[in-house]
Amino acid sequence: MTSEEVTYADLRFTTLEKSQDQELHTARAKDYFTGTWLSLVTVPEGIFSKDSPSPSSCWRLATVALGVFCLSSVVAAGVLAARFILVYHLVRERDENSTLQKALMESLNQQLEHLQAQNLNLTETVKQLATSRGHKCIPCPENWLQYGEDCYYFSKEWKTWQESKAQCSALESRLLKIESKEELDFVMRSTQFYSSYSFWIGLSRNGTEGPWLWEDGSAFSPDLFQIQRASSSPFLDCVWLQGANIDAARCGEYKFYICEKVAYPAMVKQASYLDRL
Repeated sequence: MTSEEVTYADLRFTTLEKSQDQELHTARAKDYFTGTWLSLVTVPEGIFSKDSPSPSSCWRLATVALGVFCLSSVVAAGVLAARFILVYHLVRERDENSTLQKALMESLNQQLEHLQAQNLNLTETVKQLATSRGHKCIPCPENWLQYGEDCYYFSKEWKTWQESKAQCSALESRLLKIESKEELDFVMRSTQFYSSYSFWIGLSRNGTEGPWLWEDGSAFSPDLFQIQRASSSPFLDCVWLQGANIDAARCGEYKFYICEKVAYPAMVKQASYLDRL
C-alpha cells in the first residue's frame, strides 16, 4: 500500500467518524427535545385506559350539566318574574288604595266644611231667634225673672195704674195676678231688692162698694193677703205692694209696676231638664 492510499484511507475514516459523531449528536439533541416535549404533553396514566370513560361520554355529561344549569336559570328567572309581578300588583294596589283614601279624605273634608257652614248658619239663626221678639230660645225674655211657668217684669219707670196696664199689654203680658202663697212669697222677696219702691199689681175695684177684681175679671180671695186701707179710705181703688206691705192707692198715682206672662212651654221643659243634670 502506497502512502497516498494510506492518507486517503485515514481521511476517509476521519470524515466518516466525524459524520457518525454529528449524526449521533443530532440524534441525541432530537431525542432530548422530543423527550422534553413529550414530558410536557404527557397524558396521565390511565386517562385513556380501557376502564376510563371515553371523550364522547364526557361531552354527554357536560351537555347534561349545562342543560340542568340552563333549566335552573329558567326556573329562577320565572320565580323572579313571578315575584316581580306580585310586587308590582301590590304596589299598584297600594297606590290605588292611597288614591282612594285621598279621595275619601277630600270627600270627608268637604262634608265637614259643609257641616261647619250649616252649624254657623244655625248658630246665627239661633242668635237671631233669641233676640227677635216673639221667638225666644230661653223661657223668659231679657230682664225678666222666671218663677215656675211664668215670667215677671219689674219696671224701672213710674206709671199710673192705667198706664201700667197698657204698658204690660204692649209687652204681651198683664199686670201681676197673684194666685198662690208661693207666688206671693216670690214677688215679695223680689221687690225687696228695689228698696222702698212700690209696684202696681193687677187688682182694682170700681168704687168703694165694688168688689176687688183681677185684671182678667176673676174675683180676689182674701185668703191670699189683706189690703190694709181698703175699707177706711175712699177713692183708693188700685192695689200696690212693696215687700210684705200690700195697700190701696188712688189709681192716678205714679208707681212702678209688675208685669206677668206665661213662659215658653218648650223652653221651660228644656230648662227644667238641664237643671236636673
